[in-house]
Amino acid sequence: MLADLRLYTVFLALLSGMFGIIYWYKLPNNKAKFFVLSIWLSAITELIGIFYTQITGQVNYMVFNIYMFIILPYYILFLKSIFQLTKNKQIANVCFALFVLSVFLNLIFFQDVVEEVCFNNFAIGVVMILILSCLYLMELFNSTLILSLKDTIFFWFVLGILLFYVPFLPFMLSLRWFLSGIHETTYSLVIFFLNVLMNTSFIFGFIWSKKRYHY
Repeated sequence: MLADLRLYTVFLALLSGMFGIIYWYKLPNNKAKFFVLSIWLSAITELIGIFYTQITGQVNYMVFNIYMFIILPYYILFLKSIFQLTKNKQIANVCFALFVLSVFLNLIFFQDVVEEVCFNNFAIGVVMILILSCLYLMELFNSTLILSLKDTIFFWFVLGILLFYVPFLPFMLSLRWFLSGIHETTYSLVIFFLNVLMNTSFIFGFIWSKKRYHY
């Protein structure tokens, strides 16, 4: 049963997505509302991936890759939208362009979107998101909101992203290079636990944040 635990991550995304709808009225602007839609996209993708495997009997690489090609550039653009410094916005533009270029090059010359996970694009996108997230936190810590971090929904969104991707990327690198024979139960536990951390951060944000804090 533990080996199938990662399949239940869809319920975590649905739960945080429902909290987003419940607290929709207090979301400060369209940036926050689009983020809620991205949570629902995650839940829908999880469901499609499960059904895809059940119907075709194949690993849902294609579903994961398509989701990755949508969510990673979205996170880059989301982070750009909440930056205050022009320099950081320009860095986000460069990251977005490089990620899109990496996708085209990888699909043309290196990997098959149907037969395998496009790990090169995943790693590049995650590294860019982590860099941009750190830049956002630096901006936040140097602003007046440092005394009221829990009141801004964007802090909780970025924290959730970091809680998932900071440990997930090295974990995936380890699987690819050193731990290819890892037991399915261990993999499922890690994925489920990281999703708990991420979605818990989102839920706390919906509950504790205040509408007047736009940044």
